[in-house]
Amino acid sequence: MFLDNVITQSIVFEGKGRLKEYIGGYDDYIDAKKREAAVAAQNAPKIQTAAAEEKAKPKANRTVKLSYKEQRELDALPDEIAALETEQSEINAQLSDPDIFKDYEKAGALQNRAEAIEMLLLEKLERWEWLEAKQNGGQ
Repeated sequence: MFLDNVITQSIVFEGKGRLKEYIGGYDDYIDAKKREAAVAAQNAPKIQTAAAEEKAKPKANRTVKLSYKEQRELDALPDEIAALETEQSEINAQLSDPDIFKDYEKAGALQNRAEAIEMLLLEKLERWEWLEAKQNGGQ
């Protein structure tokens, strides 16, 4: 009763290093756990059926040969990523100088380029991961 009157949220250890936040007092936490258990019980047969179907499928742990174009792209990606990271560090060094902001057009252009490089890096890293997964039989 004391907790219900004092707290507005509960942060609960769920196990396996996970924490979960519940809004309200202790009784609200208990009610939320009951609702979660009811939902989990309804979804359990569906999850077990999906798991059984997954086990029934044969898994292919073989490597897949990439096409010539994909292999060349995979080989070139580390150098492209390194070049982008170098350019990004140079731009960040320029942007860390407060005098650059006296010329707002140049500063804006550098910030736009830094954002573009960040997006390119994410795309190239994702592509690299996809190609390696495909090569190792994950795709």
